[in-house]
Amino acid sequence: MRLLFFLFVLAPTLLVAQNTYYNFQDDLYDEVRFREKLKDIEDIYSKQGNYKYTTASYKIRSVEARKDSLIQHVEVILSQSNTAPLDINKGVQALLDKPFPEFQLSDNNHKLKTNAAFEGKVTLINLWFTNCRPCITEIPYLNYLKDQYGDRVNFIAITFDTADTVNQFLERKPFAFDHLVDAAYFLNEDLKNNAYPKLIVVDKKGTVRFAENGVQLGLANPSQPQAAVQGLQQQLELLLNEQ
Repeated sequence: MRLLFFLFVLAPTLLVAQNTYYNFQDDLYDEVRFREKLKDIEDIYSKQGNYKYTTASYKIRSVEARKDSLIQHVEVILSQSNTAPLDINKGVQALLDKPFPEFQLSDNNHKLKTNAAFEGKVTLINLWFTNCRPCITEIPYLNYLKDQYGDRVNFIAITFDTADTVNQFLERKPFAFDHLVDAAYFLNEDLKNNAYPKLIVVDKKGTVRFAENGVQLGLANPSQPQAAVQGLQQQLELLLNEQ
């Protein structure tokens, strides 16, 4: 039996430039103290209920830029299970501030693509698959971002689905990203991804700067997509303005 639910709280802001801080329930923590706070939350909730494993992680809700720092307001996520530890941030979150892994993947037109094809630009990467309902729900919001930024940003979607499966899907539902397919090994072994959808922002130098478990669907309104993608837009703007 598995249970996944959310604690809607503001968590300590991540200051990327010189210092790293988290703003959790209006208290400011550095990296070490915030990890300790997450462990405290795990300890508290592990004593409640009948679940064997409890994991506290976080997802970013908004970003605040300061002169020498970047503050990321996050939401704490509590995962509980009787079968194995659950951490939907595992893998991709470990890539933060590291180079995005090298890849050689085919696109949906059977052309080979590598990291070199996307160098020099800020890149938004979506991890998805065609039978993932949350993935499909967020596509209009991702298309909105593509419309807003056009060629200023690389927009890439990576999936384990085949080219034929993706192309059949695209006939029914437009998804304006560049599609890399048949990527099961890369997703599992190189990214160690265990949750879909996933959004990753890579800076102009190829460094992973942001990872998020999809757009803010709690704020989703197709006629007003700005609220759901506000955090992503803030990340993109910050990286586009970096020299």
